[in-house]
Amino acid sequence: MNHVALVFLVTALAASTSGAADRCGGVKLEAGYIRLGKPVTEAWVKTPEGQGCLADLAKEVERYRLVRAVTVAAIVPDAERVNGKGLASAKAIAAALVEAGLPKSRVFGLAPAPQRTDQLGISLRYVERAPDEVVARVAATSGPAFLGADERSFKPAEPGMPVLVNELVKTGPNAKVTIHLKDGSGIEVKPESIIKMAVLSLAAGGDRQVKIDVITGGIVADVRKATQGSRFEASTRVAVASVRGTQFRFENEEGGGARLETLEGVVAIAPANDPNAKPVEVPAGKGTTMSVDGKTAEPTALPQPPQVVGPLKGALGADARLEWQPVPEASSYLVEVARDADFVVDLTDTTVQTTTVSWPTPLAKGKWFWRVTGIDAKGFSGASSKVYAFTVGK
Repeated sequence: MNHVALVFLVTALAASTSGAADRCGGVKLEAGYIRLGKPVTEAWVKTPEGQGCLADLAKEVERYRLVRAVTVAAIVPDAERVNGKGLASAKAIAAALVEAGLPKSRVFGLAPAPQRTDQLGISLRYVERAPDEVVARVAATSGPAFLGADERSFKPAEPGMPVLVNELVKTGPNAKVTIHLKDGSGIEVKPESIIKMAVLSLAAGGDRQVKIDVITGGIVADVRKATQGSRFEASTRVAVASVRGTQFRFENEEGGGARLETLEGVVAIAPANDPNAKPVEVPAGKGTTMSVDGKTAEPTALPQPPQVVGPLKGALGADARLEWQPVPEASSYLVEVARDADFVVDLTDTTVQTTTVSWPTPLAKGKWFWRVTGIDAKGFSGASSKVYAFTVGK
């Protein structure tokens, strides 16, 4: 059992299960045991209180998804174990857990021979997913965002949740999800997007194998350099972008094509339906599109990062004015304001054609971060400006 992963799971459960704590009298996952504040019996799980407790517990186990299996062990005297009474009780409680929402394939009832240190009664135990299998976790969310094997099993995405292979990540309008990989790479899922983590592994020697299917919407990726045999791919229906270590944006276009913007390093883009096609390399500061029939446009220069005029620090003025220098290639500018420098928490933005804007909505008191990005007439976005901060109120 991995202590760090276990502490994370227990802490997260304790912070978010006030309902479970009330109906269960306290709940804790520790060293392979699920400990409740009330004794578990076959009769109790049939009561409204017991059913409510098991329902809360099932939701939390599913929510964090690191628990591979739950075992109901009936520790009973030898006579009850031999005549089958203990096993029947364990199976009845296991069935109640399934009824409460846990998958039947992950819940087991048994009556093991008592060990010297065992106490008589019902023991709830769990087996956790191997730590090496958890390559990615949700780092931050803003707005409605979800995780799940399919749309029917979506659960709200929250910081700390593991992102597992073949899982979908979905964002709603004005929502973002930031995912961090164990090697330090980061993936930002843009608003109104669905992605699938089709391949997700990171070997001890640094060999990384990642493939992200961008089903709708798009991503912004910051990929750390890896070994020669590593692979990091993002694909849409028409295009595949391959990198070893770089920063890029990759998304679906309304007409069915794909758009790539390389911010650092080099990204190779190739048609998804032609494995023999020669990839087109798109270096930093350039972008391209791929049409629905797999044709890649000549890479063109992206707008330069805007130079911010102010505010660079300190208090935001009474006119709430943000200003930057013009970028020759830009026909409009995306201005973003958020509570964090990663632009996830309380993110709000606006697009303007001028080089100044008085923020249109009141901002809450405290510290805010802001940046601006130039957009050209073809819709390509360049690298963002440096990030600056200001304060609102005292």
